[in-house]
Amino acid sequence: MSTTKSWGRQARQLAVGIPALALTLILAACGGGGGGSTQSGDPPAAEALQIANGTVTGFGSTYVDGVEIEDATAAVWRENADGSTSPVALRLGQRVRVQHDGRGTASRVAVHAAVIGAVSAITSSGAGTASFKVAGQSVRVNGSTATGVVTSYGGGYTGFADMLSGDLVEVHGSPVFDSASGSYVIQASRIEKQASIGAVRVMGKVATLNGAAKTFAIDGLVVNYAGATLAPANATLVNDQIVAVWGPKNSLTTSGTTVTLTASRVRVMSGAVADSVTSGIAQIGGLVSIFSAAGGTMEIEGLKVSGLATATITPAGSTLASVSNGSYVQVLGTFNNDGVLLANTLRVRQSDTAAGVATVRLVGAISGFNDNASFQVRGVPVDASAINVATSCPTTTLADGVFVNVAAQVQVGTDVVKAVTLSCPLAKVAYAMREVKGTAGSVNVGSMTFVLTSSSEHSTATSSVTVQWSEQTVFTGVSSATLNGSSVKVEGYLNSSGVLVARSIRVPGTADQDRYDRPMSTVPAGSTPTLGMGMGWKDYDNKFRPGRH
Repeated sequence: MSTTKSWGRQARQLAVGIPALALTLILAACGGGGGGSTQSGDPPAAEALQIANGTVTGFGSTYVDGVEIEDATAAVWRENADGSTSPVALRLGQRVRVQHDGRGTASRVAVHAAVIGAVSAITSSGAGTASFKVAGQSVRVNGSTATGVVTSYGGGYTGFADMLSGDLVEVHGSPVFDSASGSYVIQASRIEKQASIGAVRVMGKVATLNGAAKTFAIDGLVVNYAGATLAPANATLVNDQIVAVWGPKNSLTTSGTTVTLTASRVRVMSGAVADSVTSGIAQIGGLVSIFSAAGGTMEIEGLKVSGLATATITPAGSTLASVSNGSYVQVLGTFNNDGVLLANTLRVRQSDTAAGVATVRLVGAISGFNDNASFQVRGVPVDASAINVATSCPTTTLADGVFVNVAAQVQVGTDVVKAVTLSCPLAKVAYAMREVKGTAGSVNVGSMTFVLTSSSEHSTATSSVTVQWSEQTVFTGVSSATLNGSSVKVEGYLNSSGVLVARSIRVPGTADQDRYDRPMSTVPAGSTPTLGMGMGWKDYDNKFRPGRH
């Protein structure tokens, strides 16, 4: 039985069988650092919905810790330092909080980084022990599926070795309490290099609150909030609250071993959720802290979980003895009036490294096709060299636009995932996502449409499709004002009228996966290969599949 279907069914059964309880989920829908603002104020109020909070492990819909949630029509956003929100594109390893209807359809997806800032104190003494600091927060890298989500990289990083002190980064991950140091350590699920940041951002628990001095601590960081805007406006700071803090990028100061952030804004996370959600079922994934087998309690991302003694524990053979501090788990349950999650089902990842919770899932149309062993699905480069395509897809010839279902594993040292299974289903999902490259023309800003004329890298034939964008569409390297005549890549789905509804529109070469687009055999003789000209596959082959070229 698949993880997706099993957990989805349990959520629906809970929704029917348990009365609505007050939801004061500590983890708020907060986003990354600065960026272009498209909306202002708090996110719009939402009806009572179910919550999924965890790590992005695939696309097809979006998979959150292996559980499929349809996000094609959802608003995907982050919160900025000034309180506005901006649409963003989802990436592997990001931490998200999803509001959905209990039947697997999301209305909102909020992306929330653990910390954004400059890298310092890089250490590496062996596999699985690499670590560094950002804004006083300790971050460690994970290279094992047995201990959680394997760290993904982006922004030009392909592995830990690419990182340099002083680099600006956005880090996603799950905090786990380290009893030796008495502080939380972020186990990174994604590390993405940034060319610039609009603000430093830190998320964590309030400690040593000093109301008179207007300061508190988040692990290795002192926060001065004397001049900060508090959100929601009626919130009151207390110790042990989870908060998100923003400060200008030059507002970090160091005195001896003390790092201080002068905050411009502090959001109390529990208040943010109580403003928009009053009841529901929750799926929470992350690392276990402060575990008590005797009490049947634990903490995940600062959220208190109880009722473990009577919860159903999976996979088969797992018990509470399978759980320890640092285990990566999923909990499905409901909330009581005190904001404590009452567990109904507990899935232990340490005992389940082969199922959906530990596997990257990619469902969509192939793009950037190189050969049967090298292509992209949903913007993720796939190494399918271990797949017998003749057996997996006996009636299908792989090519750009062919719909596939891939299960894969994140690999250490590259952003290419390794396919472990591949199928070519005849029946596509309701929103079959695809990526189309071409030239934009006939732009109508009023109706938010244009015509995309595309041609295959392997033929001279052209085709055209009408593209519809919206306020939720993410533009990168281009805007609606500069679309006409621009070469762009559009990711979206075809609606019933054959219109390509765009989730993102970007200039080729502005995303990590673009370097895998063009086969080396098509690079003109004497030209200098650049990002987007296929150097990625050659470099990957030389390192991981020597002898292919």
